[in-house]
Amino acid sequence: PIQSKIWQKVGITFSLSIISMFLAYLISIPIGIYSAYRKDSAADKGMSLVLFILYSMPSFFVGTLLLLQFANPDHLSWFPVSGIQDPTLFNPEWSLWMKLKHRMPFLILPIIAYTYGSFAFLSRIMRVGMIDVVSQDYIRTARAKGLGERKVILKHALRNSLLPIITVFSAIFPMVIGGAIIIEMIFSIPGMGLEVYTSILNYDYPMIITVFTLSGFLTMVGYLVADLLYAVVDPRISYK
Repeated sequence: PIQSKIWQKVGITFSLSIISMFLAYLISIPIGIYSAYRKDSAADKGMSLVLFILYSMPSFFVGTLLLLQFANPDHLSWFPVSGIQDPTLFNPEWSLWMKLKHRMPFLILPIIAYTYGSFAFLSRIMRVGMIDVVSQDYIRTARAKGLGERKVILKHALRNSLLPIITVFSAIFPMVIGGAIIIEMIFSIPGMGLEVYTSILNYDYPMIITVFTLSGFLTMVGYLVADLLYAVVDPRISYK
């Protein structure tokens, strides 16, 4: 049985993935809205350049760069080099808040490495979706009625422009189990990504089959959640 072996690692990877997804959406949606609203302006072109650069940078390069700059005694030793806790100081009997407080410095750099590529990609999708919606007839009608620009964008245009973002969510949600193998190896995080890599090398078929099964289940859950969210954000869509 691999139950005792897998659940702790799933918890670590799941927590990192959920936090990174939340931050990615929290950052990308406002950036995408602003870029679409200021289409072809200097700010839009500047943000597009920065986002394309971020998206093109591979995770192993960014992770290594973060360690060299912010976990290096020769530069800035602000964060720990590896792991998720200090085994000499960590106490399993601590409260949840104390555990989070102890682990937070260990998780900041991995979360940045997890998040940067996602929010760059999602920002571009949000921008394209918003530009497409803003050009629709009902948006021009709302403006002709005298509604404020803020209300037109945030109330009428935003909901329908979220459909591409929701579609992407259904595809990236299964990654909360598989994890990011390269990032977990760079930062020595004992999560599912590193466990899957080790299992493949050791021909640990029960672990591999379990991970694929959970990923398949989460894929179905992701599509189901996406379908439900379609109906929430777009009143034209209903399920009877």
